[in-house]
Amino acid sequence: TRRNTLGSVKGPPLRQHAWKRYTLLARHSLVMKTISKLLHCLPLLGIAGGYSDARDRPDRPSAARTYNYFAFGSNMASSTMINLRNLSPLASTAAVLPAHKLRFNLPGAPLIEPSSASVEPSSGDGDVVHGVLFKLSEDDFATVCRTEGVPFAYVLHRCNVVTYTGDGGTAGASALRREMEGGQARGSSSVSAFTLRAARKSWRDRMDIPPSQGYLNVLVRGAVEYRLDKKYLSFLESIKPGMTIGNGLAEQALSFAELRGQEGRRRIG
Repeated sequence: TRRNTLGSVKGPPLRQHAWKRYTLLARHSLVMKTISKLLHCLPLLGIAGGYSDARDRPDRPSAARTYNYFAFGSNMASSTMINLRNLSPLASTAAVLPAHKLRFNLPGAPLIEPSSASVEPSSGDGDVVHGVLFKLSEDDFATVCRTEGVPFAYVLHRCNVVTYTGDGGTAGASALRREMEGGQARGSSSVSAFTLRAARKSWRDRMDIPPSQGYLNVLVRGAVEYRLDKKYLSFLESIKPGMTIGNGLAEQALSFAELRGQEGRRRIG
């Protein structure tokens, strides 16, 4: 396998025909969030990897392959996936990612959308990230990569998450504790998945950039929808937003996509 100078594996995460289509569309996304990311990623245009580590490269795909994608940011809200990104998730459930921290280290547009969320491995005791595990078709997974700016803004990061049925209480913490106590013997709920990590080491190493209130509102919306653990919801609600003109664009873009979807459904009806 060829590697570039940064140690990333060269080559796409999907079949060649899907990758070619992805590269053609990657710079023409209409999603405002992605545009703001790419504005800060021009120095990375020469990087062809797309993975945070060689081990993160997906296995050789087979026919009708599906992908497990762990969402921790605005993609937690099903409306983001369905209305804004025009995807059709095959399944979804609450999940928790152990030994990682939620970060806001991906730079955006100052005073508009200052930052986006990422996850970073952590050795801190009790560090976890709750989110939503989506099962996606190959085409939909390619769309997620494209609209999230992989490999320019994010890189794919392979992880293992523990799924649970959200109850708005402590279901996630209980599922994780059972897994740590010997999930294999009792029927493991651990699932291999891909998630997104900030592409540049300099971004990972610096302090977080407070996100917009609108962006945080979308995260909270997803957490409430999937009834993530109460402690984690409280954590999201406690995050202080950064200085922006208005509340940012994330929530407005989602509302616009929802209205557009409603109008489309009325026309069909």
